[in-house]
Amino acid sequence: MIYLAEAGDNDVVRQTVGAIANLAENVDTHEYIAMAGGVKAMVTLSSHEEVDIHREASRAVSNLLSSFRHHNAVIADGVGALVQLAHSKDEECSYQAALSFRKLLPNIQSHDKVVGEDGFKALFHLIKPSNNIDKQIQAATALRDLCANEEYKSLCMELSGGHALVHLARQPDEALQALALSAIRHLSISDDLKGPLLHEKVLRPVIRCTAFKNEDLHLQCAGILANLTERPENLFIMVEGGVVPGLVVLSRILNDEVRQDTARALANLSTNEDTRFTMYQQDAFDALIQLSRSDNEMTQRYVASGIKYLAYDPKVRVQIAVDEKLEFIVEIANSSLLEYRRTAASAMSSFSRHEESKPLMVRQSCVPALLTLCVDTDLQTQRDAMYTVANLADCLELQGDLVRHGIISVLGTVGKSGDAVVQRDVARAFSTLSVPDDTKTLIMTNDSLPTVLYLAKSLDIACQRYSTLTLCNLCSGEHKVRIVEEGAVRPLIFLSRFPDTEIQKYASLSIAELGLGGFGDNKSRLIREGAIRPLVDLMRFPDKEVQLTSSLAINSITLGTDLANKASVMTQTGCEPLVQLASRTTDESERIPIALKAEYNRNLDEEIVRSAIYALGTLAENEEVKNRLVELGGVIAVVKQLNLGDIEVRRACGYYLCTLSEQIEYHNDLAREGALEALVALAKQEDGECQEYAAFSLAHIASNRDYQVKLVDMGVIRPLVTMMASNAESRHYAGLALLKLADNFENHLRIAEQGGIQALLRLGRSRSSDEQLQYKAALTVGHLATNAVKLLPHYGSTLPASAHSNASSIGAGAHMMTKIRAQAAAEKGRKSTTEYMQKSATDEHEES
Repeated sequence: MIYLAEAGDNDVVRQTVGAIANLAENVDTHEYIAMAGGVKAMVTLSSHEEVDIHREASRAVSNLLSSFRHHNAVIADGVGALVQLAHSKDEECSYQAALSFRKLLPNIQSHDKVVGEDGFKALFHLIKPSNNIDKQIQAATALRDLCANEEYKSLCMELSGGHALVHLARQPDEALQALALSAIRHLSISDDLKGPLLHEKVLRPVIRCTAFKNEDLHLQCAGILANLTERPENLFIMVEGGVVPGLVVLSRILNDEVRQDTARALANLSTNEDTRFTMYQQDAFDALIQLSRSDNEMTQRYVASGIKYLAYDPKVRVQIAVDEKLEFIVEIANSSLLEYRRTAASAMSSFSRHEESKPLMVRQSCVPALLTLCVDTDLQTQRDAMYTVANLADCLELQGDLVRHGIISVLGTVGKSGDAVVQRDVARAFSTLSVPDDTKTLIMTNDSLPTVLYLAKSLDIACQRYSTLTLCNLCSGEHKVRIVEEGAVRPLIFLSRFPDTEIQKYASLSIAELGLGGFGDNKSRLIREGAIRPLVDLMRFPDKEVQLTSSLAINSITLGTDLANKASVMTQTGCEPLVQLASRTTDESERIPIALKAEYNRNLDEEIVRSAIYALGTLAENEEVKNRLVELGGVIAVVKQLNLGDIEVRRACGYYLCTLSEQIEYHNDLAREGALEALVALAKQEDGECQEYAAFSLAHIASNRDYQVKLVDMGVIRPLVTMMASNAESRHYAGLALLKLADNFENHLRIAEQGGIQALLRLGRSRSSDEQLQYKAALTVGHLATNAVKLLPHYGSTLPASAHSNASSIGAGAHMMTKIRAQAAAEKGRKSTTEYMQKSATDEHEES
């Protein structure tokens, strides 16, 4: 038969080739045909001029290609003929060519030959629309296999293969659609072709095919979309092109491979921050929830990734909480799968960044699941969970819910972690939760203070800051004694020396709060453990806030009646920086141009000056320290600040001057540095406390005869008279001051001129004054009256001549009336004084 096929005439050849083709339909005959040289003969005849002959020959070749062992013969000599047959106008020939390609191309060794013989073009021609669907199916199958070869994918696209496949995918036959999409899926694996395929408008047929109830189509669609989303530049175009609704449809398919690719596509799309909210609006989050039911590990990972990235978007976070979909996050937070727990922790950390989401998280029962994640053994999960807790704790309204669910005990446990990130967030949560008094008590009763002290020793600066702030909050509560007893002083001293201004500030405030008030022996213990020295050093630090807090700490420790505490500041050279702080306004403003002084003084932080001067007043209660402060120029600083500062500064200055004016040896210092004028000005203030300090100081200074006339010259009588007319505490000291001034004969006239006599009379009649003061006032009025009488002119000696010549005139009568009234007033005063002294003697006799 082979001989006849090669040597006979055309009719014989046609019959013989037909017979061989029929025999080749049985695979068992292939070996005999090959042994007789039939494969090579059929390949040769497939190029015969007669259509009938090469039709039958091509049928024989396609049948013989069913046996893999005969491929080499066709590859060697028959590929070119197959390519020619593919372009044949005879449908049977072109079908056999398509069938032959379909059987040949699974053999990867044939690809080079097929591609070299323009096989791509032949296949593109065969898949064109025609009435022969089978031919298109065979050609599409062959093209799919060829597109799977990584070496020829780019060439396929260069030869318009993408366009041809997209056109084929639009055909109504689902088998053709599946084959076309399968070939596109192979091409989409290549990174270089993901962009060009998108430009070929491949999305439209893919999205359309997702709606069909064909599992093969679903597999190909999911694969194509997942592959294309691996190119970041495609993400925005794909979301805008409507792939998310198609993926939502695919998420409902109960096929593991479809689910995995769908989850992969959604996870990749969610990495684009510009389209996350659009994806959420198109139900991408619901699709991920649906896909989370899969048991496939890879699918679960992709789902977790998609949820995590979607939750990064602020709008999505809010909408998830508003739509009450946090229940799913809570569900996966309690999952046994680590990937889901990580996702839940990451998602919650994202939600907690938005203030509007925080209350919704608490309302939708996220807190119990969150606290469970805080103690998870996985470090990443623990980090995200603690970050979320710290964010929620920032909201004062939610702290009660966190505390009710046991957050304090969880923080106490997790805070002992060795991870710096976890420690930082634990300390941050403690720092905000420790603000309310109830929570402070809870922290102490749950024995969480050791955890806070442990965090204060962390190598992470932020952790140290938050833990120091926590200690500062705790020290302001009612557990000061316990905090000291549990060893908080040494860590605070260490933190006060740490080279960070925030830490130094909080540590100083903590020490200040521990020393404030009479709690146990906190003040003495702070001094014994060495708290004074670092505070003194901090007062020399250039940062204003550090200076303020350290001076407050010095003041709180030394407040009280224990003079040894005050002396400890002097022994640690703390007086010098305090005086410097008190005088800083003057020192710095002197270096500023005069035109800028007013602006500078308005903007100066007076709290530092106020605190320093207040501390000077506290320390001056110790005689040795008082003397040292005067030597260092404390009076100069206080006097100048009294003229510049606000009302609080003036009060502090007034108190300091009070401590000095009590002792006569400091009066010269006060006078030399202008303190007398400053006190007179302070007495004119409307503030009652300022008036009281000024009156107290003036009462003591007025007892010094060297300054009685000077004070009157400075105008002290008028403010003293004003204070005596009020019902304030300053009235008593103002009266004493005026009485002392009245001891000096030179002041009588001006006291009388400025209403001093009336003020003393009111003081003598006042029921609120003590009897000794009333008696003193009465005597003083008597002295003033006596002096006034002596100053009056006498008839016949000092009266002018006109008075002698007209004794009956109105002027002389008025003079005599005045004299009589003065004598009557003096007599009445002597009588009142005698009665008072008799009453005092009687009272003393009865008491004895």
